[in-house]
Amino acid sequence: MNQSTSPGISRRNFLQLLLATGAGALGVGVLRSLLSPDALHPNARSIIKNIIIFIQENHSFDSLFAGFPGANGKYAGQNCPDALQRDPPHLHSDAFQPDGATSNEARCSYTEADAPNYWKVARRFTLCDNFYGDVRGPSFPNYLMMISGQTPLLGPGSPAHVCPNFCLDIEVLPNRLEARELTWRDYGGIFTSIRNLFGHPEIKDFEDAQFFEDATRGTLPNVSWLNSGYLREAYAKSGHPPSSLCVGENYAVSVLNAVMNGPQWQNTALFLVWDEWGGFYDHVEPPVVERWENGSPYRYGHRAPCIVISPYARPGYVSHTLYSHVSLLRFAETIFDLEPLTERDEKAHTMLDCFDFDQAPLPPITLLPRDCP
Repeated sequence: MNQSTSPGISRRNFLQLLLATGAGALGVGVLRSLLSPDALHPNARSIIKNIIIFIQENHSFDSLFAGFPGANGKYAGQNCPDALQRDPPHLHSDAFQPDGATSNEARCSYTEADAPNYWKVARRFTLCDNFYGDVRGPSFPNYLMMISGQTPLLGPGSPAHVCPNFCLDIEVLPNRLEARELTWRDYGGIFTSIRNLFGHPEIKDFEDAQFFEDATRGTLPNVSWLNSGYLREAYAKSGHPPSSLCVGENYAVSVLNAVMNGPQWQNTALFLVWDEWGGFYDHVEPPVVERWENGSPYRYGHRAPCIVISPYARPGYVSHTLYSHVSLLRFAETIFDLEPLTERDEKAHTMLDCFDFDQAPLPPITLLPRDCP
């Protein structure tokens, strides 16, 4: 349920009640923990053992969830076709168009009927409507922000961006995990350009078969990344325009069903995120928290959808807290008590307001693939 429309006692009324009853320092401390989106529940670290970051491609929040109840969405004025005729421009230089849309065709929104499984998951678990790409640019720099809290590049990635031909000397979350003897795995190849991980057996380049095997056997690591944009048939699996949204959603159904029906479900937090807005319409102007030396906006990029899927995700909840890709880093660092990689993830909100660790664990739901146009 959306916090802003939930019945019962409001935050303001709760504060007035505490003051009226003289609840004292203890009551104020409880209230502070309730008001903070970053409050760490004492059971969180004992419950969450597996974090999965599942990345789909190139859609804005308004393109997928404009009409979602309780969310800050706005219909673009026309329905999106299942498959656009062209991939909307979405380089850094394209990211400054009013309302995000870089083509007339991309000034559109899908309906619930167009993306029923994405909406079903969002209704059952938690949807974030204030989640941003970290940079106004294409996929590759946003991937880097997601794994390291920094990006030395603003251009698009390519198959050539792989060590030893192309290497980046930056620290990434797996370095922190390995120092604490925690496990990780890259299903697809998001870490292939990181020099200190070159040749690491945990990087499964262009291949997701190991993910489904591990999910079925219950051998998923502490933190895993499945980036559909790096897989074989990447456009189809990720829903990247001009490929079919339906085909990409069906791939997501297979991933989510594997996790929810696997033996590690009870201890899992899965974040289904889209890497960047992809040139689609979005009515929210991104906040500017960092600028380039020339004064042009650097962070944030346009909004992208994020769905938090877990037995402890708040059911039917829409989080309005400001998040970005580095918030995923912050969540993992918080759960596993790791030092931040950069000042960006250190200051980011933790994603914890999307969880209720006191609730009865949510059971899996059944997602059915559909016939695509």
